[in-house]
Order: sequence, then C-alpha cells, then structure tokens
Amino acid sequence: SDDASVSDQEKMLILEGALFVGLLLAAVTAGQDSCNVADGDRWDCGFVGTTQASCEADGCCWRPALLKNSSSNLRDTPWCFYPSDVKNPCNDIKWSADSPGFTQEYYDIMYNNYAANLNIDGSGAVVAAPDTNTPGGSYYY
Repeated sequence: SDDASVSDQEKMLILEGALFVGLLLAAVTAGQDSCNVADGDRWDCGFVGTTQASCEADGCCWRPALLKNSSSNLRDTPWCFYPSDVKNPCNDIKWSADSPGFTQEYYDIMYNNYAANLNIDGSGAVVAAPDTNTPGGSYYY
C-alpha cells in the first residue's frame, strides 16, 4: 500500500513536470512567433547602443536584419524591434483635422509677427533671425 502511494506521488511529480515543460515550450514558441515579422513591417524598439539583453528585457525581439544582393545573408548590425502583438501607435495618427489646432488669437499674433518681418527696410528681404545687438545685425534672405 505504501509502494502504491509513493508510485502515485511519483506519477504526479512526473505529470506536473511534463505540464511545466509543455507550458514553457508554448511560451517560448509563442514569443518566437510574435517575433516573426517581415523586415519591412518591423518598427524600432531599441536605440543606438541597445544590446540583445536590454532589447529582450524590454519585451522586444532581437534579430539581424537581412540584406538583399549581398554575399552574406545576414547584416552585421542587429535589429531590436517590437513583436507583432504590440500595436504600432504610428498607425493611429489622425491625418485630417476639423480645426487648425490653435486659437484665432495665436494665429493673429503669428501672422502679425510674420508680416512685420516682410520687406525689411524696403529691401524686399525677409528677416529670418532678427538681431540688433550683434555687428552685422539680422539674418536676411
């Protein structure tokens, strides 16, 4: 009877171990699938100096970028990019607006400043950088 309970415990441990390994493999495979992104669809997650460890610690994918028409299949510069299951915020840019994005008062101030810098001293020039404190003065174009 004791032998049967030990055997049942061993079976339970083996079953739990197998379940753990299965879940671990599923997690690794899922991570690899989300990193299966075509070069043209990738968007940067890292920055200059990003290492593989810091890239992956941020939940991003680390792969070398493929080169076309090269004797080598792999580029020597690795690429840190977001996985496919992270939504690219650049796709949600609103390209049309129902207003200019600033008040009429702000527009009037900017227009008056612009108009004040046209045809400086009757020269037809526009002052790009007003400067009355420096010899040579303002920059005109």
